[in-house]
Amino acid sequence: MIVADGSEGLRKRSASGAASPDRPQQDDILPAHVLRLRDQERVDLIMSFYRGLRDFRVISRRSHAVTHGFHYDEMDHIIESYFRQVKDSCHRLFRQSKRSETDRLLQAVFDVYFGILFHILLKAKENLRLRENYNIQRLERLVGQIRAMRRLSELPPGVVEVFNRLVVGLRRDSKELAGEMAGARYILGQLERIFNRIIQVYGDNARIIRSLYCQRDLFESVFPGQGVDRLFSQIYRSNGPAEAYVFLGFDFLRSGHDAHAQEAFSRAIRVTRQGHLPPKRLRELYNQYRDRMLASLSGPGDAALAFRLRLREIEDLPLLRILVRDHLAKARGRAALRDSAKAATRRSQSL
Repeated sequence: MIVADGSEGLRKRSASGAASPDRPQQDDILPAHVLRLRDQERVDLIMSFYRGLRDFRVISRRSHAVTHGFHYDEMDHIIESYFRQVKDSCHRLFRQSKRSETDRLLQAVFDVYFGILFHILLKAKENLRLRENYNIQRLERLVGQIRAMRRLSELPPGVVEVFNRLVVGLRRDSKELAGEMAGARYILGQLERIFNRIIQVYGDNARIIRSLYCQRDLFESVFPGQGVDRLFSQIYRSNGPAEAYVFLGFDFLRSGHDAHAQEAFSRAIRVTRQGHLPPKRLRELYNQYRDRMLASLSGPGDAALAFRLRLREIEDLPLLRILVRDHLAKARGRAALRDSAKAATRRSQSL
């Protein structure tokens, strides 16, 4: 589910303050309701891919420990609930892409490669149906009993030959199924790496980042022990999850969700202390996003005043002082210069 926001000021620029070179031009000219629908499909694509990836890997791990670990119903659920939507969304979003040449190439490779995976899984699903509906082990037991009783001669001519060919065919299909699933595991691993690169272009899209953040529980199951931090590390390759949380903090603050903003900024500090980013770089990011947000709200008006008041309250919190240390130092320096200039003026006037 996509989360509403009003952060166009954050959306259209990168952390350096320049317009994002990866942002497709048509996004900037689309009507708001069309753009919202497109972002919804992008979120659905991301969520469906990672949900399918999670479920497929759970079954794959089980299949290594248990004979016939894959089952038709489970494979059908992965295909129809997740991967079919991924395939269809790739066709719509990637085949008409206006992004950079590198991004278009990655999208085209993903579109084709995922289509191959999808059809491999469809074939595997039907092999699973065949294996489950036509129980070859039951036939083998019956023939074994007849052989033990030495009553094969009572069967009509050719039945034993039919049975033998059936056994050979089903065993061949079973081996093919094992090979198909091994191939699918490999392809899915390659696709995950490509997909992680593709979604980097959404780093300036507040709607998408906010929606992914709200699915933290899902990503904890996809990336145990790392959760959504792992996903944000893929999207924000230079600065990692800390930049995602700074971005989200200002987005929440602008839309009036002060508690969520405080939580996001706190997460930025937490991942920085875990060694994901030098504290100095975190403060630089904070000031870049801060300056950009204030610039987007420049001028008179209740919205700008309300944001500045909320920002001041957030920055007064002891926990968040690490974010504004450089900003406060600069502010104090400017104030000291102003005081010094005023004192010099008074001295000159008194002479």
